[in-house]
Parts: sequence; C-alpha cells; structure tokens
Amino acid sequence: MKVLRQLQNLLITAFLGLLLAYGAGRVDACVEGLAWGMPFEQVAIHLGEGQALSQEQAGRYVKRDVFLDRLPVSQATFEVDPEQGLTNLAYEFAIDDMTEVLAGLRAQHGPPLSTSLDHESHNDQVWVWNTGEDLITAVKSEAAGQQAFLISYRPSRLRPEML
Repeated sequence: MKVLRQLQNLLITAFLGLLLAYGAGRVDACVEGLAWGMPFEQVAIHLGEGQALSQEQAGRYVKRDVFLDRLPVSQATFEVDPEQGLTNLAYEFAIDDMTEVLAGLRAQHGPPLSTSLDHESHNDQVWVWNTGEDLITAVKSEAAGQQAFLISYRPSRLRPEML
C-alpha cells in the first residue's frame, strides 16, 4: 500500500511538472493586461477606444493622454515587432506623480538599484528593478530647466537567481 501511495504521488508530481513546463504561455509584462509577445491588435484593444495609436516609426507606436490605473500618462510608447509582438513599453508621467509611481514600484518589487548622473547641461536620476521577467527603468531627467519622468519596461534577459 505504501509503494502504491508513493507511486501515485510521483505521478501527480510528474504531471504537474509537465503541465508547468509545457503549459506556460506568454510572460505577463509589468503592466496588468499586457504580455510580452502580444500582437499589435491586442495592444491596441488593451488601450481602449479614443485617440488611436500613432506610428512614430516602424514598430513604434505612441498614444497620448492615457491612464495607468487612475494615474494620467501624458504619453505611452509601445514597440511591437511583427514577429516577436510587444517587446518594449514606456510611460511618461507628470513630475508631480514621480513619488507615487516610485513608491508603488518599490512596494511591489523592493528597493531598486539607483544612481545619479550630473553634468553641466543635465542632471539624471535612474532607478532599476530586475524582477526576473521584466527590466524596469525609471528616469528623472532635468535639462535646461525642463523636468521629465519616464518609466520603461522590457523583458529581462537575465534572471537574478542565475547570478
């Protein structure tokens, strides 16, 4: 009886392992509702009705005045490769929303790697998270008295546990 029970547990474990290995679909991107590899049509549907995506250059699309949850985004940029699908996305936020966005990322992904770059003409602050699935880069840039706050997402090429 004990051998039969162990065999049953082994089969269940093997089945679950195969299900996880072969049943895995696309990896979700950091932003809820999007997934790396998603085709352009699905990205456009996710963004909803209203102002259409404009094509800036081959594979790069921009949509203005969208929302990420309840936070306004002045510009969202999506890179969609015809064969690989969604490969990169970036959001431009108002500088006043920077603290809330950084706090949300820190709460979800822990403390970031951060650095500052000072030069005569510009001053940048950079925060980076590697979640294992996504590489998230937040940048506050100040040049000629103008401030900008951007966040970009792309699939991570290196899982932190591999280091």
